[in-house]
Amino acid sequence: MSRRPRAARRPGRLHAALLVGVTVLLVGIGGTAGHALWASTVTTGANVQSATVAVTEAGFDRLAGEVTAQSPSRTATVLVTNTGSTRAAWTGTMTAAFTTADDQYLARNVRVVVWTATGSTCTATTAPGSDAATGNWIVPPALSGTLSAGQAVTWCVRTTATAFPTGAAGVTATLTTVLGSGSWTGRDTAAARQTTPAPAVTGGFSCQPTDGNWYVIVGWDVTKAPLETWYAVIVNGTTIAKSQGYYGKATISAAEVPATLAADGPVKVRVDRLDANDRSVGQVAGGTITAITQNGARGFRCA
Repeated sequence: MSRRPRAARRPGRLHAALLVGVTVLLVGIGGTAGHALWASTVTTGANVQSATVAVTEAGFDRLAGEVTAQSPSRTATVLVTNTGSTRAAWTGTMTAAFTTADDQYLARNVRVVVWTATGSTCTATTAPGSDAATGNWIVPPALSGTLSAGQAVTWCVRTTATAFPTGAAGVTATLTTVLGSGSWTGRDTAAARQTTPAPAVTGGFSCQPTDGNWYVIVGWDVTKAPLETWYAVIVNGTTIAKSQGYYGKATISAAEVPATLAADGPVKVRVDRLDANDRSVGQVAGGTITAITQNGARGFRCA
């Protein structure tokens, strides 16, 4: 009896499966990365599935500008948005770059506070929330959270200069926002530069004589800084008195300037503004008085 030959199997399904496997393999090793975006796509026949991880940040640059004793604070509304298609955790890391000793002094004395906003904007009068974190530009606080696809969160960032250097200074702060982890990350960066000018000699030095010429009262312009600012009155490098801006005057007598500190004759008086650490941030006024000897005792009169 002769056997009937078997019909040959069709290769179509096997070839198609192999083709799909090759497609998945090639896509898996050929993924591309773009700015603030990492995308992955797997293709099987006519079906296409994709997942993207991306993030954007807006508003941090509003911290840029000049800070002074008259205007020491700046507040920014920072909006972080998950522009990808998958839910992921995110972090916002701040760093600061500076060059000179004055830059570093400013960075150390700028208080940085961050907190989650309860509304859509943050203003100079917005009170920090219960989750507020505080640092400075040397060791700044961090931002973090988790966002679903298309979701956004608003943070408030406030900086306040609490002391100022003796010269002009500047700090460039950078916020780097990262969504996701590992190779699946979206990234965005923003920068803000804060500067402060060198203290200016505002003048306004005055001298008020008194009967008998036993002492004088010197004064200076206090309108260029908050009234709670402290000032040092200096003669020959020695601080002889301190006064707050609410008063803005100091008495100079033999007790403050004995002959061992300044001889009879013209005496130069310098007035420096002090920071919160009782450190001079520069001269604001200066003038000359006259030391005299009368009836065997030391006295002073206005030059």
